[in-house]
Amino acid sequence: MNKSFLKILLIGLVLLAFFSSEFAYGTENKKVLLITINEVSFEDLYSMDSVKDMVDDGAIALMNNRTSTRANSIKAYMTIGTGVRAEASLEAAAFEDINNENVQIYHRRLGPIEANQGIINLEMPKLIALNELGDYGAAPGALGKALHLAGLKTAAIGNGDTSENRVRLAPLIAMDEMGFVDYGSVDPGLNLVDPTYPFGIKSNYDKYRETIHAVWSHADFVTVDLEDISRLERYKNHMTEERYLLHKHTVLQDMSRFINTILADIDLENTRVILVTPYPSAENIKSGNTLTPIIVYGSGISQGVMTSDTTRREGIVGNVDIGPSVLDYLETSSDEMTGRTLRVIPKTDNYTYIQDLNTKTVATSNFRYPVLSTFAIFEIIVSILALIIILIKDRLNSKWVNRFKNVLLSTMTAPFVLLILPVFVRTNLAMTFILLIGITTIITYATKSIRKETIDSILLLSLITTIGLLIDISTNGTLIKSSLLGYDPIIGARYYGIGNEYMGVLIGATLVFATSLLDRFKVNKVWCLAIFFVTIVIIGYPGFGANVGGTMTAVAAFLFVSLRLFKVRIGIKQLFFIGTAIVAAVAFMAFIDIYLLGSKSHLAGAIQQIVTEGPGIIFLIIKRKIAMNLKLVGVTIWSKVLLSAILIIAILIYRPVGTLYKLTSLYPNLALGWSGIVVACIVGFLVNDSGIVASATGIIFLVMSMLYLAFYIPKEQQRP
Repeated sequence: MNKSFLKILLIGLVLLAFFSSEFAYGTENKKVLLITINEVSFEDLYSMDSVKDMVDDGAIALMNNRTSTRANSIKAYMTIGTGVRAEASLEAAAFEDINNENVQIYHRRLGPIEANQGIINLEMPKLIALNELGDYGAAPGALGKALHLAGLKTAAIGNGDTSENRVRLAPLIAMDEMGFVDYGSVDPGLNLVDPTYPFGIKSNYDKYRETIHAVWSHADFVTVDLEDISRLERYKNHMTEERYLLHKHTVLQDMSRFINTILADIDLENTRVILVTPYPSAENIKSGNTLTPIIVYGSGISQGVMTSDTTRREGIVGNVDIGPSVLDYLETSSDEMTGRTLRVIPKTDNYTYIQDLNTKTVATSNFRYPVLSTFAIFEIIVSILALIIILIKDRLNSKWVNRFKNVLLSTMTAPFVLLILPVFVRTNLAMTFILLIGITTIITYATKSIRKETIDSILLLSLITTIGLLIDISTNGTLIKSSLLGYDPIIGARYYGIGNEYMGVLIGATLVFATSLLDRFKVNKVWCLAIFFVTIVIIGYPGFGANVGGTMTAVAAFLFVSLRLFKVRIGIKQLFFIGTAIVAAVAFMAFIDIYLLGSKSHLAGAIQQIVTEGPGIIFLIIKRKIAMNLKLVGVTIWSKVLLSAILIIAILIYRPVGTLYKLTSLYPNLALGWSGIVVACIVGFLVNDSGIVASATGIIFLVMSMLYLAFYIPKEQQRP
């Protein structure tokens, strides 16, 4: 009797344990669960109870989703898996669950495969070829390859098929270099037929959960792609706005319930959950709101916001950072990735912080074009008018000519005002214009009123611009990061240091300041050299400006001027010396970055890529820079600024007769500074991927100071 009772009790306990743990996953090893929900915003995610809990207890950030060439969703998924901005296409993402038929096709195209389960990409050769032609040399399958080399297993689950296309994007993240994922499914069986949903297709979340359960004990990295929102976005044009919003709410709540279930199933003590939106919706792209959400939750994570050495910006990270972060948590790494590991900065009320950051970032991005194009057009018009007035000023009212001189000075004031403007206004375009004009006018008149000599206004404006930029760059670049003339994290060309716009301004302003200082106060030339040295260090130091092209430009321009200041003629030997100095400066900064700072800047990343993938990367970098400059010549207003400046200088050489000769006689050291700006424009154009922008902003202080002083030639010549 007792034995029977014990047997029944034992069987009951076993059954109870089985049913209670039907979907309770193992806890033996570290795991990463990556959930992708495409084309949603933080507001969408925060409306989901399950995700709201993740936000409130986890770390969040805005993510730049830039890819190689023109971005799209497929490339965005691919970039997460490569850790480098990548190429991809829907045709090259032909993923299928392994079966007897497709494994033969795979064998024919890529070679034999021993696995009898998992997922394969039948168009992997096409995907590899796309990236060989890409701008960044991405290695398809870098994440899966690194995991496999470490003896870890991968899984991918998700099917976004519509009635028009086969969409299986999850394996782009988890696959290895052969297009293989160990476990999971992209089978259409992950969906249900539901006539009330877009394309009549709905995700079968019970099947998703069942598949996760089947792979969980085997895989160390699992990526799950939830595609109902993406299908809805593809179908949006066939729906009324009311029906679209209703469907979106329904889909988000379906997803929320599913995520809640999965989070309850897994052991968060040894599992890190990453929820990411690889690419924004068409509506968000249209409004400029293109930074997408990323949330990290679970093992080792506390409430806060994230950053990385890719961006060095609190609350903003790159899509290339996800792969290295997965590998870091699973205690391995990859030399094929340029991204950096995500770090958490503790912050209460992180959601409010991110929303405010996003509002300001989007406003800055959207305001850049109207403000900067207006400034550029203003500069072109003012410089042309100045030239015309110089040619015919004897026939004009002297009172109006004198007033116009102030307008000319204001073009040299504006870059400094654009630097400090974020202190006063960030999200109001009308107020931005009002304050830009107002502060520029005040500073311009202030420098004019306190001057004692003609050159004083130029000296003061170049001084405040140089000092302001050097101080800001060496103190984390808070102003540049928010300035309309700084860089845009939404574009993602640069996140920290000094961008090419202000690099051109700084070099131009420094040359004018240092050389006009010599003409005005006859100080020792050593002071000029000291100013040049400090500027080079701050532009190039990886912890400050971190601008390699800017370092090369500054060294070339400053050395050229320094040699001329000491009456050294420029010949082959001097040019060789300048070239050697450029190489030495870049090498020294690279040494500091790699061996002292821990490879935190773009320079170290480029060197790492060259070492890993060979010297071919150098040609990719050169190709990318040339392509970008050629593209910008045709589309940016700065190319018109540069062209108009060149034409004005060319005319001044001949008309009025002797103008440049008289200016060089009156201001011999400043004239050398002007020649240095010309050198900076040439070198800057050649070595920077937006060199035309650097050249255009750098030439501001050359042309405008030259035109301004040209008005005073008769007065200055009469001085004893």
